Amino acid sequence: MVAASELGDVWTRPDRVIVGHHMAPPSYRGQPALLSNGMYLNVRIALQVIRNPVHLVTLAATFTYQAGDSLDDPRPVFEYHYDRDSQSGYPRCHLHVHAEPPHYTVERSFSRLHLPTRRLTLEQIVWHLIQEHGVQPRRDDWHQVLWRHETWFRDIQRDKPWPYDPPFDPPRTD
Repeated sequence: MVAASELGDVWTRPDRVIVGHHMAPPSYRGQPALLSNGMYLNVRIALQVIRNPVHLVTLAATFTYQAGDSLDDPRPVFEYHYDRDSQSGYPRCHLHVHAEPPHYTVERSFSRLHLPTRRLTLEQIVWHLIQEHGVQPRRDDWHQVLWRHETWFRDIQRDKPWPYDPPFDPPRTD
């Protein structure tokens, strides 16, 4: 939709599918895809294979918009993380913004904060990049394609007890 490369690289494990661009073991990290504005998008989605009935469940997703293509020094602008089974104590859905407000005086770096969000889809990230970062879509019908896929996702999530997933675990009652 926005890059010449596709997210067609898949690594399978017995009960997992990991999708991205130029994925490689052992870390299953992919190479960032070059965007039309000279920036990069790195996508990693881990899916669980459910056998009966056969379907996929998203376990984790990371979308990183970055200034460089290096995996060791990606120079991210922002990173979005979704971790369905997070045990970290941070929100399952969160955003890291790699900028430092001038008057921010807390000890922890602003970019290390886990800013809570709702669950975002890749389509929403692509929409944001086109609308606000000057990324040129590769298709004239990009708006319709993104809307169709976003609507499909929302439809399959409709019967969930929480829109998409709870942002964090409920308090323990013990």
